[in-house]
Amino acid sequence: MENIFRPNKWFVMFCGLLVCVWLGLQLVATMRLADEAKLAGKHIFTWEWPAEGLYSSARIGKADVIRRSDTDAIVKVKGEQLLTSARHSADGKPGSERSEVVECGATLTFYKSSNDWVLGRVELE
Repeated sequence: MENIFRPNKWFVMFCGLLVCVWLGLQLVATMRLADEAKLAGKHIFTWEWPAEGLYSSARIGKADVIRRSDTDAIVKVKGEQLLTSARHSADGKPGSERSEVVECGATLTFYKSSNDWVLGRVELE
């Protein structure tokens, strides 16, 4: 029986290039999701309560994509949260200020809607 199809070097190089492009696209999609999770984590852990003199700011340092599919993704974020308590005296003048840095983390579940990732669930650690 005669071989009808024999791959040559150009076909093999094309297939290799196709695989490299696909892997690159997967890497970029994962990096985009991790950046979206860092931004969402920063918004979750940054808040202010001026009436009580309480403020919080966050710096998210790490975002690990645990699982990603076509419809949903689970990302674990970790970072540092700066808690500030600014006390005011009875006459309204600024008083003592106390700051504390604590570790913060959350597991975020994103759902895909119209080619965008939407935050669906937050589990704090």
